[in-house]
Amino acid sequence: MRWVYQPVEVQYPDGGWTLGRINAWWTDGAGQLWCRLRTLPGVCPQWRRYDPESILLLPSAGI
Repeated sequence: MRWVYQPVEVQYPDGGWTLGRINAWWTDGAGQLWCRLRTLPGVCPQWRRYDPESILLLPSAGI
């Protein structure tokens, strides 16, 4: 597991988008990439398989 601070934009199943952040990455035994994702303040982060189509990485430092 690798701890990070990565801002993201996350797409919900209904097509809506929200801001969030990834605070850890993990690769399972099958080579699948997982992220520890938090989207709402006060809601515990959840591990989700990383899908670049629904979890867009945003710049975390200057452009």
